[in-house]
Amino acid sequence: MLIEFPDILDRTQRIKKPLRLSGMKKAAGFLILLSGLMPLFAQQEGVLKVNLTDPLAGRYSMGYERGVLGAFSVGLDIDYLSREVFLESDHPWYEPLNTQKQGVILEPQLRWYPGGEALKGSYAAVGGFFGVARYTPAEGGLDNDDWSSVGASLQLGHQLSLGRFVLDGFIGGTWAEDNYPGPYYESTVLFPPPSGLRLTGGLRLGLGW
Repeated sequence: MLIEFPDILDRTQRIKKPLRLSGMKKAAGFLILLSGLMPLFAQQEGVLKVNLTDPLAGRYSMGYERGVLGAFSVGLDIDYLSREVFLESDHPWYEPLNTQKQGVILEPQLRWYPGGEALKGSYAAVGGFFGVARYTPAEGGLDNDDWSSVGASLQLGHQLSLGRFVLDGFIGGTWAEDNYPGPYYESTVLFPPPSGLRLTGGLRLGLGW
């Protein structure tokens, strides 16, 4: 990780920088492309889901998946992020900070069901990861307070239909490039790593129609 060494001028300036939006621009482009494909699956079934395990990580997720072209489906998860985060720096001039991290994560996804019927059975999925957030210190201030992340994921899972209800269990990996408010980064002693490859998994509950 590249550590930036501040000079005296940087320490005296208190300029609020705009939230990084490069990831959101890429996500918006995906959504525009997705809207153009809507006529292809207008008559397909869909499932509205909530993630039952994300609250353990301070995320609250709702998503929608819809069948398209036989064995394929597309989906989008929208996550609200709110959790306490400890920021630290390798530079002795900056003391560790307790902060509240709040933001939004978009996770578009394309799934393939080898059984030939979308929304049912085992699947393989590729997806994107686009997030933005801000850190609010418990005490004092933070000049550079924004976080952003762009990445991709690969998952394997199984979706079980129980009438109109659906259980969706999955496991996989996500690679993400995180931009922290330098010279700080999130202190994660064991899991997940501050940036790069991380394991993902969970259980979703859905309602189909």
